[in-house]
Parts: sequence; structure tokens; C-alpha cells
Amino acid sequence: MIRRFYVLPLMPGVPDEKVQEMIDVLSAADRFIPGLLDSSAGVDFDSGTVIWENTFVDEASYSGPYMVHPYHIGAIDNYVMPDSPECITDNTYATRYTTPDAAQEVRGGIRRVLLVNAGTDADGSALEALAAHPQGMAASAFGADDVGWVSAKGRPWTHIWEQSFTDMAQLERYLSTPDGMACSSIEGFAGLGIDLGSLRIFNCPFDLSPVGDQSPPEPPPDTSPVLYTITARIAAADADAYVDLLERHYDPFMVEGGCPLLNRWRTVDQGYLEAEVHSTWQIDSLSAYSDLRATTIADPHWTAFVKDALPLVLGGSRRFQRAI
Repeated sequence: MIRRFYVLPLMPGVPDEKVQEMIDVLSAADRFIPGLLDSSAGVDFDSGTVIWENTFVDEASYSGPYMVHPYHIGAIDNYVMPDSPECITDNTYATRYTTPDAAQEVRGGIRRVLLVNAGTDADGSALEALAAHPQGMAASAFGADDVGWVSAKGRPWTHIWEQSFTDMAQLERYLSTPDGMACSSIEGFAGLGIDLGSLRIFNCPFDLSPVGDQSPPEPPPDTSPVLYTITARIAAADADAYVDLLERHYDPFMVEGGCPLLNRWRTVDQGYLEAEVHSTWQIDSLSAYSDLRATTIADPHWTAFVKDALPLVLGGSRRFQRAI
């Protein structure tokens, strides 16, 4: 099984209700996606960062059904894809580890996640021994990021130590102990004889849904065509510039990926306080979009559009639709 932690720093100024909307979508993923269990998201107490934890039953589920599932491509990606008008995150990354048993006996409370880069294999082994004999925690689990399938962003951390606490009181008691203080900084770990190149610690609430409500059966593959629609809300004065960037960068990226533009509309001039530009492309299937998504970061047209056009976007929506 694979335990994964997705780290999602929030953009400045995102309204609380929008953050909660994303947390609700992430936390519900195990009700929609086969092979995904124990999905929970929460905001780190000390930073504007959402931590999303989940479990995959195996690597095939992680690299397969999860990546092409409509809930991932539609609902989740709305908040994390930089070309989405609904994106509220920046510089996201995932880290994970394999384990023979990812059963979560503690179903709710406070999760303390330590992401580390161990100096040597010996330091990793020393960390593992430390995590195997926790003091003052409700649960402890540890692993190295040795999962075969990795995103284009690579492996940002070598190891993950996840700690569970039933509530804030238990976490605070632990942090006041010698072990808790030592395991809270690079210097503290050095005092234990463990060399860390870097360390990041997140603390956030978690609440796991009943296991019986999770991981639905895998549906048959859907190969029918879909319509991909982006509606961007922008200042009226920026509408021409936004359309120009669509035509020069986003449309060529989509066409090269086999997704022709079907239509583009914009609100009438002087009719509204803000302008809206509505664009629809045709895609062979959601699976085909997943393949296209994998090329985004390396594509110069896509990266240019994100850099120059997205700062103009005030809001909007991103939807996958089917003709009926």
C-alpha cells in the first residue's frame, strides 16, 4: 500500500470559504476513486498550506485509475492546475512511501507530518528506529519515498514520518517532552545523532470517513468524447489581451494535443462591469486529457499562457462536459 501526502500551498488572499470548498473536495475523493482510501485534508496551523493525506491500495491504483478518474481530472484539478481559473494553490508537490499495512487505527485528531531529507542511509535507519518506538503519540508510521511512479516534480523528500494525536492537548504534551523538542528541528535531530539536510513539519486536523464508504468499484472505461470548457472572468480592459494569449499559446497547445477549439464567446463590450471569455475544446476522452495533462509543464506554449494570462484572471470555471 502507498501512503501519500500532497502539499498544497495556498495563494495569498484566498477566501476561507474557497479553501474549505477545496478541502471538502479532497476529503471526499475516497468516495469516488477506486483504490483510494482514507482521504482527509486540512490546513496547516502555521502556514497557508493544505495537507491532503490518502492511501492507495497499490501502485497500479496510484498511477492508473486515480490519474484518469473524472473526479481527479474534474473536481480536484480545478484547484491545482495552474491553467484553471479556479486554481488557488501554487508550487504543489506530493511525497509518499510504501508500507505493507496502512490501516489507520486513529480515525481523527491531529496529524503531525515530518518531511525530511536524510543525510545518509544510516540517518534514515536511525529515524525509522525512532519512529518505531514513539512516546506520547496515538500512532506513528514512517517510510522512505521509494514508490516507483513519480510525477514530473520528482521526489522532494527522502522520508516521511507521520504522527497521530487524538487532540491538540496530546500534541502539546508531546511537544513539551524531550523527545518532542528534539524531533522539532534539524538541531534537535542532530543532538540525537541524526543528520538531516532539510526538514519541514506540518500540523493539521484529520478526519477519516468510515472504511465502508470508501473506494467504490472501478467502473468500465469511458472512451466517449468530452468537451473541455474554460470560462474566465477578467477586467474589461484586459479582455483583448487575454484572448490574444489564448490564441497565441493555449489554442496551439491544445491543437498539438489533438484537441481542436469548437467555439469561443465573450461578453458584449460595455455590457458588464467585468468581461467573461468562454472557450470550448473537444477532447477524444478523459483518458486523452490525462495524457495531455502530463505534457503541460514541459510545453512552452502552456507555460507561457500560465505565466502571462493567468495573472489577468479574476475568477471563472473549468468544466468537462458531455453532449446529451
